[in-house]
Amino acid sequence: MKPAPFDFIRPESLDDVVSILSHTEDVKLLAGGQSLIAMMNMRLARPRALVTLHGVPGLDTIDEQDDVVIVGAMVVQERMRSLMSHRPEFRALAEGIGYIGHPQTRSAGTVGGSVAHADPSAELPLLLQVYRGSVQTVGPSGSRHILAEEFFRFPFTTALDPDEILVATHWPIPKIASGGAFREFARRRGDFAIVAVACHVSIDRDQRIIDGTLGTAGAAGTVVSVNLPSELRGQSLTTDEAKVYWLEKLMPLLDPPDDLEASSDLRRTLIRTLGLEVMAEAFIRAQGGRTT
Repeated sequence: MKPAPFDFIRPESLDDVVSILSHTEDVKLLAGGQSLIAMMNMRLARPRALVTLHGVPGLDTIDEQDDVVIVGAMVVQERMRSLMSHRPEFRALAEGIGYIGHPQTRSAGTVGGSVAHADPSAELPLLLQVYRGSVQTVGPSGSRHILAEEFFRFPFTTALDPDEILVATHWPIPKIASGGAFREFARRRGDFAIVAVACHVSIDRDQRIIDGTLGTAGAAGTVVSVNLPSELRGQSLTTDEAKVYWLEKLMPLLDPPDDLEASSDLRRTLIRTLGLEVMAEAFIRAQGGRTT
């Protein structure tokens, strides 16, 4: 199929983009296009105007400042995966990006496009929330920062105003020993995740867990996460009792769908299994150990 007719607009600056969004009805922003173009070809999306972000200055940079890695919205996913794969503190992030489609799609799909699309089963929204990151937006009223846990509202719906654009994602750099892990279950590598689970933890000098986040995708209208329960602070995460306790804080927040891909019960079972795995692996990595 082919998309319905639309106007194609090529802005020259970020100000141009904001102005277009403020004065044009039924407009969509084109970043990598890996999701939007497919939806348009199937006539699931029929924007009157398409605004390409290719060529807009300042959106394809990766900077590090004030203990935060700032990733421009137009940075392609494969570039970010390659960069983060060399940083132990972001190992789970690199792993998770590696599950997105295939190298060809990751070399076109953008970080900002995936986050703004807000697919409840997508990897990058889950990882941004587990790493307690945020998004930077620009609109007519200026710039603002929105925490990931406040950004994702409903399926494919975010806290972005209609005349705002996501310009960057911010990834805090852990200041103490930390480790993370990511697991995903799909029918085959590169398919949309049936469920995905990620965990990131920080430990003290005595190798006791003092902070962390556990989250999942594909099991509710948005990605869902819970921080380390206060009862587990200062403990080891090696016991099954501790991991199950944390996992049980997550499970009541889920509302997994029951569809042709998997039943609700199967999704819950997968989350329990993968959740125990990522918690154990994240803790081992925080200690500096290795896993097979």
